[in-house]
Amino acid sequence: MRDGVLLLAVLAACYLGFAMLALSQDRHWYHLDWRRHCPLRAILPLRMAGYGLLFAALVLALVRDGPGFGALLWATMISIGALAVVCTLTWWPSWLRPLVRLFQHLD
Repeated sequence: MRDGVLLLAVLAACYLGFAMLALSQDRHWYHLDWRRHCPLRAILPLRMAGYGLLFAALVLALVRDGPGFGALLWATMISIGALAVVCTLTWWPSWLRPLVRLFQHLD
């Protein structure tokens, strides 16, 4: 049970990390907010949160499986998380609208 929860947490952290990194770019922000640019005050927090979540995913993977397999698990999960964000931005970008609303107030 604990391993399954940690595995899901690693995947969720990777997905949300890459989603925040994508939203820090104007082209992805525009698809969700219909503004020309991502607010300048939101770029740094989005990127810091994105990288922080990717680091948290690494820590969770290392806690779950140790340094040997944990690093391999993390590398696999960041690939899956990145692909999932690409698919979300391609087919269901509105799913990421709550993240945009979370950072809109920084404008």
